[in-house]
Amino acid sequence: MKVLVAGGGTSVPPADCEQLADIDVRGERVRFGLVERADVAFDPTADHNRAYVLVGVRVFSLGEGVPGTPETGPAPSRWVEFGSDFVAEVLAVGSAVTTLAPGDRVVPVLQWPPVRPDPVSAMENPGRASRQVQRIHHARLLRLPPGIGDAEAAWLPTAGATAYAMVRRAAVAPGESVLVTASGSATSLAAVQAARRAGGQVYTLSHGSAAAATLEKLGALQSFSLTEPEGPAELGELARRLRGFDVVIDPAWRSHFRTAAKLLGFSGRYIAGHGPAGEGAAAAEVEAAASLVAKNAWFAGQRLGSRDDLAAAVEDVRTGRLQMPVDAQFRGADVGPFVLSSLDPHRNGAVIYAFTEE
Repeated sequence: MKVLVAGGGTSVPPADCEQLADIDVRGERVRFGLVERADVAFDPTADHNRAYVLVGVRVFSLGEGVPGTPETGPAPSRWVEFGSDFVAEVLAVGSAVTTLAPGDRVVPVLQWPPVRPDPVSAMENPGRASRQVQRIHHARLLRLPPGIGDAEAAWLPTAGATAYAMVRRAAVAPGESVLVTASGSATSLAAVQAARRAGGQVYTLSHGSAAAATLEKLGALQSFSLTEPEGPAELGELARRLRGFDVVIDPAWRSHFRTAAKLLGFSGRYIAGHGPAGEGAAAAEVEAAASLVAKNAWFAGQRLGSRDDLAAAVEDVRTGRLQMPVDAQFRGADVGPFVLSSLDPHRNGAVIYAFTEE
């Protein structure tokens, strides 16, 4: 099987590693390579495999990050697998597994905080989507229905489930004003659609305007860019007319907090996703937090989503109620471009890497 790995700039790569990329990832030198490993041994009749499934990864995405980014910490001193989201085909199932069968396509159910799948099974590492063949507990997988393509589903475990969880926790009601930040990211694109389905009047905020046309097609009433000369002033005027937004959904926590918190209305709800802190952000965050307190606002964090959130996103993709543009797809030696495209703040949709030729 193939395994894509990453390591810090001074780490020693595996002896049989074919190095594919050496890039700067937000100030950290990270190298990427491809190694060949023996397939995972899996005896379906063995007792220790009774609740487990063997899967072959077809496509994967970075999900919560890549080594060397603020989301995951410094580049590792040893070479590791990476990525959390994937679409895989079931190759074999243990004797106690009745909900999955060989040939099924599945996505992982990611949870935070991590929990054991059952009282006797070990905790599983979700950050190994770049391993082509994996042994996974059946409770950590959700079967995909027919009609959903690999590229459509590859972003759902992190972005889709997180967006649905954020909108659920915000309890968006019909007619309420909703501001969604980081509007070119996969999570934000899903959040825009989920908030619209709940009846919200959705507006978006980002550091660029590349996704504006896509966002309006997906239901956003208006998109604002902090980098355009009139963007901040126009957004501020809208917030004044609305007497502040009822809800702010901020998947890129702290990237827009300083601005978005001040735009929230009285008794508003602010839902923050999992993201890195910016340099020198502490004082600004204190000021923004004071703005929330002064308005009796409600603040909550949301990292990932539940199995039900993921299942709802999958069902909406199946029925066409949820759409996700695929910004780029890579395979083979294009690991460096895949990582750089995934981290590009101006991307417009999901970015995936495919092991298959489909």
